[in-house]
Amino acid sequence: MKKIITLIGFVAIFTACEVAQQLAGAYNMTQCKYEYNSISELTIGGINLQNVNSLSALNPVTLTKLLTAFSSPSGTLPLNFNLNLNVTNPNSQMALLNGMSYILEIDGLEMTQGVMQHKIEIAGGGKTILPVTLGFDIKKLASGQSLESLKNLVFNFAGLGGNPSNVTFRIKPNFTISGNSFSAPAYIPISFTLNKK
Repeated sequence: MKKIITLIGFVAIFTACEVAQQLAGAYNMTQCKYEYNSISELTIGGINLQNVNSLSALNPVTLTKLLTAFSSPSGTLPLNFNLNLNVTNPNSQMALLNGMSYILEIDGLEMTQGVMQHKIEIAGGGKTILPVTLGFDIKKLASGQSLESLKNLVFNFAGLGGNPSNVTFRIKPNFTISGNSFSAPAYIPISFTLNKK
């Protein structure tokens, strides 16, 4: 009987310590520094623009297909990419999250929002890159804007645009603590400029 009580006490202490570590890790995640790193896996209308450093690098057929997709009044124009974020943990203890909610705004226009399930752990004083896969129909969301505005926005993602685009990516870390899900109380804004000269 004494052994059983001792075992129960040990489990209770271990569980309390584990919950305390999870709480500390969640809090530390909200104190991390988030910065823009890069755009990768960039496609527009199924056309890979990842390694395109000038419009002349596109072959004529691909360029014609891209410009036709822009100018057509109907149809869709899906833009897909990975937004890679630098995440730095300034704390002495580990930071962790189980996922996050996000909102992407470009030049004051909300492009997409959603939830990403991705567990990461960052050691105290450590740094990692957090990739977030994003996609949206640029034609649908940017309706009413000129062809040139649309082209500039898309080409900014590839580093080819003429006028910079101001981007704000808001994240709200999600945590699982003792089997229960929680979210940070507010969104954390990450602002940067695409195609800044």
